[in-house]
Amino acid sequence: MLDAGAAPDLDLLLSPGDAAEFVAMRDWMRRDGRVEASMLWVVVHRRHGEWTHAYRVVRDRRPGHLTVYLERAEPGDARAALRAWLLERG
Repeated sequence: MLDAGAAPDLDLLLSPGDAAEFVAMRDWMRRDGRVEASMLWVVVHRRHGEWTHAYRVVRDRRPGHLTVYLERAEPGDARAALRAWLLERG
């Protein structure tokens, strides 16, 4: 299980003016049917127009590494909609 107390370093995903919001720590059913413990995030990116992305962060097979999956993207500030989608989907 991921450590719920340790937030991942999202610096590689964020530009100045972007906003990242933690949604939940959930088990997530992958496309192949396997379930992974995942940290779910929504991020509003503003650098090249406003887009909201739903990200899933999981522990990588390599110790000490994390893998970030972009699960969905919507134009504009769609934090509420993507937060609801992540909670429903997971």
